[in-house]
Amino acid sequence: MRTTIAAVVFWMLAATSPPSLAAKEEPPALANNPFSRPPSEVLREERTITENNDGSGPTLALQATMVGRASRLANVDGRVLKPGDEIQGYVLIAIHEAYAVFERDGNPVTVYVKPHLAENDE
Repeated sequence: MRTTIAAVVFWMLAATSPPSLAAKEEPPALANNPFSRPPSEVLREERTITENNDGSGPTLALQATMVGRASRLANVDGRVLKPGDEIQGYVLIAIHEAYAVFERDGNPVTVYVKPHLAENDE
C-alpha cells in the first residue's frame, strides 16, 4: 500500500511541472554587456592637479592606487608615494581606491585616478 501511494504521489509531481520549467522560452536579451568597461564619460572629470588655468605650472596625474590592510600607495606621475610624501609642493595626505587627497598651503585637493584609455574603448 505504501509503495502504491508513493508511486501515485511521484506520478502526480512528475505530471505537473512548474510553468517556468514547462515553457521552453529563451531568456531575455541584454541591452549591453555587463562585463564591458564603462564608457570614459562616466569617470570623474577632475583627474589632475594643474597649477594655473592656462595649463602652465606643475601638473600631477594620479595613475593608480593600491589600498591594502597595512599600507596604501599611489602612483603619481610614475613615482610611487605613501601618505606623507611630497611631490611638486603637494603633500599626499590620504589614499583611497579611486582617488588621493593632497594638501598644499593648508588646502586639500582631491585627485581621481586617471583612466587607462584603450583603442577599443566605447
